[in-house]
Amino acid sequence: MNAMQISEQGSGTLVVRDHELRELVEALDDAVSGRGRLFLLAGEPGIGKSRLADELASRAREIGHAVLWGRGWEDAGAPPFWPWVQALRSYVRSSDPVDVRRQLGSGAGDVVQMLPELRDLFPDLAQPSESVSDSARFQLFDSTSTFLRNASVMRPLLVVIDDLQAADTPSILFLQFLVSQLSEMRILVVGTYRDVALTPDHPLTSAIAELAREPTTRTMTLTGLQADAVGEFIGATAGITPRAQLVSAVWRETKGNPLFVSEAVRLLLADGRIDDLADVSSLRIAVPKGIREAIARRISHLSEASVRSLTFGAALGPEFSPEVLRRVGDYAADEASDLLDEAAQAGLLTVVSGSLGR
Repeated sequence: MNAMQISEQGSGTLVVRDHELRELVEALDDAVSGRGRLFLLAGEPGIGKSRLADELASRAREIGHAVLWGRGWEDAGAPPFWPWVQALRSYVRSSDPVDVRRQLGSGAGDVVQMLPELRDLFPDLAQPSESVSDSARFQLFDSTSTFLRNASVMRPLLVVIDDLQAADTPSILFLQFLVSQLSEMRILVVGTYRDVALTPDHPLTSAIAELAREPTTRTMTLTGLQADAVGEFIGATAGITPRAQLVSAVWRETKGNPLFVSEAVRLLLADGRIDDLADVSSLRIAVPKGIREAIARRISHLSEASVRSLTFGAALGPEFSPEVLRRVGDYAADEASDLLDEAAQAGLLTVVSGSLGR
């Protein structure tokens, strides 16, 4: 299979992107040799970013890496540095306290600001400083990166930070600090993010521009599967040789998004239509709950009028003309323009390149 590899994971079928996975595994080898890297996996929800990172984590464990995993928190209430708290916590809990204390070194009192539970292991640590000065933050970042460097000497590390678009600003700043030193560390960092969630004023937007300038950074943008890969996916999932008509219909409706392809196959199997799709236009795929929730969060900050205009736009199709939208919604020209600008600023609309006024 030249586009992807199909394998089983639990009860579901996993799409493994051969080219991307091969490059990531090579980066694991680089990390062993002390040449750390950052890989940013970008793409829309359901495109397979987390699955690819999870497959990489499995490969890393097989060859002896310690795998640390953290995830951004979409809702309020998480403490600062939450993704890094999760990653560091998993390392500390799975390691010998004697080794942890040695790896923390003289910076233990700084790292405890990010991971207060260290005081449960080491009661002699002083109370974390309340200072929020630039110098205090630098000291925290330096001590935490030194801790990770020391930990990787014993065993190379794979650090996965999932859903970077939901990470707090301090977490993003620490990532930038760490990446500037990765070239001499036995650490591979993989960050995933939904590129469709980034607006011009999102803190990750400017951070990605800065991270991309680092020679250790590689950005991978995952796109939908090609039609032949969709056919392989259907065949592996349903245990059939799918007809071209079926493959074409599923690809057209899903644009190759693996989550949507999986949902389409599940629906067709449940309806008994997987081997007899007489009318390709009858294929309609339910939007998975997780995607619905993501959409709801994305539009929750928009005005009611802007949401209404987007509803009209969605009904018109993936592409639409502002003039048609104006007529359908009975908007004045200036009103339609303002509503579209609001949606574009939120990252929900973009001008179609190569076309006039779409």
